[in-house]
Amino acid sequence: MGSGWKETSGGPIEYIPLKKGFIRGDPGESLRTGRPVARTLYVRLRNSLVLAGIAFMLVMPLALLLGLVAGLREGSIRDRVLSVGGMMFSVIPEFATGIFLILIVAIWWGVVPGATVFGEKAPWERLDMLVLPVLTLTLIELGYILRITRASMVEVMRAPYIRTAFLKGLPYWRIVSKHAIRNALLAPITVIMLHINWLMGGIVIVEVVFGYPGLGKYLLDSALYKDINALEAGAMILVILAVGTQLIADIIYTFLNPRIRYR
Repeated sequence: MGSGWKETSGGPIEYIPLKKGFIRGDPGESLRTGRPVARTLYVRLRNSLVLAGIAFMLVMPLALLLGLVAGLREGSIRDRVLSVGGMMFSVIPEFATGIFLILIVAIWWGVVPGATVFGEKAPWERLDMLVLPVLTLTLIELGYILRITRASMVEVMRAPYIRTAFLKGLPYWRIVSKHAIRNALLAPITVIMLHINWLMGGIVIVEVVFGYPGLGKYLLDSALYKDINALEAGAMILVILAVGTQLIADIIYTFLNPRIRYR
């Protein structure tokens, strides 16, 4: 265990992050565990990146595809089913979805474990324990991205240039692939990049429900213990991630919309 908070002379001086080399990547020792924060944070960040990366690669292509399919046929049965299903999954809290999946898949069916106990192993060495956390994140993100993509596609299909393309006699597949999809992806790209930050900083609930040793759970435990060094390092990583993802989104915009390219 770490030394925790204690009254010493010169405490405010020792607290200054520059004293411990925080800018140089050395946030000091954890008040909770007594171990170097950088070493522990690396393992927790790696675990969260694995979990969020798998969920991201599954949910984003699927949500974009289903959203585009629903938006192409506004008001159809397919559109109604996808919209209502997406809304149901997006409004259910993360902890409720996780507990329901543990009850049904892990306890009743006994297909996969209901908790993530890795020990010294890396997450990819026990893929069966990643099924339920990834499925929980996928169901939550799927509905929201699907509805955003569907609304964007509906708006694009009502645009004057789309009607003009139909009047010119262009094939339907060409209108959709060459004109509609590119413009319809502008709004979802913004939401997707914002949700990368949520996947990293907001999966704390999912990690706590399944006992997943990730960055979110680490920051929660540090906050409850008032571990300043660990909180500073974790917050800095999340800020860097947020700025980096928004920069990537701006770069992607230049390929989707030539009008905003810098010359």
